[in-house]
Amino acid sequence: MSHPDALQQATERLDAAVDELESFLGQVFAEGEGGVSIATLKEQVRFLTEERDRLLLELDAEKSRVRRLKDANDEVSDRLEAVMGTLKDIMPAVPG
Repeated sequence: MSHPDALQQATERLDAAVDELESFLGQVFAEGEGGVSIATLKEQVRFLTEERDRLLLELDAEKSRVRRLKDANDEVSDRLEAVMGTLKDIMPAVPG
């Protein structure tokens, strides 16, 4: 295959790919029946961005709640261990 032939084939493949891309983008951005407009896509992106931000805030709140619950759990666990230690100390003194 000569250099001009290879260049011609590459050009044809590029043209076909560009045509296919144009067709696909035309379908994606077509307004009307079954199509989606750019404004609709922008609105969906805006909605998804707001939803993501809301979910991030909720996630941060839940992480904070988990930390508080873990701290409370640790405190209760420490208190229970102290009570168990006290009970073990008292048990030998109880006649029985």
